[in-house]
Amino acid sequence: MFECPVCFTETLDVKPYETWPPPPGLVIQPPYEDYLGRASYEVCRRCGFEFGNDDNPGTAPPSTFEEYRAEWEAEGSPWFDWRTAPDDPDHR
Repeated sequence: MFECPVCFTETLDVKPYETWPPPPGLVIQPPYEDYLGRASYEVCRRCGFEFGNDDNPGTAPPSTFEEYRAEWEAEGSPWFDWRTAPDDPDHR
């Protein structure tokens, strides 16, 4: 399992980008593929960020990890895939 750079939960089956983690000192901004190589397009089961989609311009403006995390936390940090949430009802 790999840690999601948005919610910091170990829910990813593969690295979010070809080069992960980023080299020390590298300042990155969306689209992250420009700096880190091919995205996995995996969706984090915890926060719902899709690597290669949510950070790339297209149908919506690209979101940084920090921007996405702030919006997700403002919504109460819900589990994106409730089937993988802990049995604790507060996580749903």
